Amino acid sequence: MADSYEDYAAVARQLGREPRPFRVAARCPFGVPSVIENERTREMPTSFWVTCPNLVAAISRVESTGGVREAREAVGARTVEEIHDAHHSRYGTRVAGARDAAYGSVKCLHAFTALHVAGAIPNPVAEWTLRRLDHPYPGDHCCSA
Repeated sequence: MADSYEDYAAVARQLGREPRPFRVAARCPFGVPSVIENERTREMPTSFWVTCPNLVAAISRVESTGGVREAREAVGARTVEEIHDAHHSRYGTRVAGARDAAYGSVKCLHAFTALHVAGAIPNPVAEWTLRRLDHPYPGDHCCSA
């Protein structure tokens, strides 16, 4: 399901393991996969994954300083629910597999950002996250080529 052997090899390097079936959903400025769409299975509730190590690390820095809570508060529970509803109607699960009982839950900034960067479900949680990233991609070379 990967677009090419080169994409498959790049994603395997990025993840540090053999990936499950996927398609490339977005590329970094250097043309390497940065977001993948996973094949839908019951074991894989997350539809889109950020794979670029630099982008993963940048989002993780935001999460580690309270970003999940701050994003939910900034965007509002109702807006987050609208994103979950859109994701559920397209992919059969809430974003990142969040439970139905977790009203307005932002479980993972990576998942919301992956949806946005892929163009699948542009959303304000990802916009909030991306505004806080100093350098989502390296300036002069690919971090995983």
